[in-house]
Amino acid sequence: MIAAGLRYLAILASAFVALSFLFFATDQTSNASENSVRQISGNDAIEPESATKVPNPEPAIEKLREKENSGFQEFVDDVDDVLLAPFMGLVDDKTIWVQRLVPLALALLLYGAGGLYLARSAGLRRW
Repeated sequence: MIAAGLRYLAILASAFVALSFLFFATDQTSNASENSVRQISGNDAIEPESATKVPNPEPAIEKLREKENSGFQEFVDDVDDVLLAPFMGLVDDKTIWVQRLVPLALALLLYGAGGLYLARSAGLRRW
């Protein structure tokens, strides 16, 4: 019973983290062509990588993100913020992809692999 619950929690946490990253990657690739066109045309108004795409943003940036995202995407990103919070201080890089990939990898390792290992261990032991 405990093992099944741990297994479902591990899968659910991993799904939220992965889905949030999928939303991020989709947004980034759809905006990439616009940024390339601005760069080629010599327009200096190239938008920097948006601060709203960083996990666990400050409250002011969170308000902007709520306006950008759909309700479901914002819910997924809010859960992702909570799950990635322990890993946010570990990344000190200005590249948005690094800021997203390192916490993603650590979260999947801890919540996914670690959670499933814990569930398996709990299932083997008879309490």
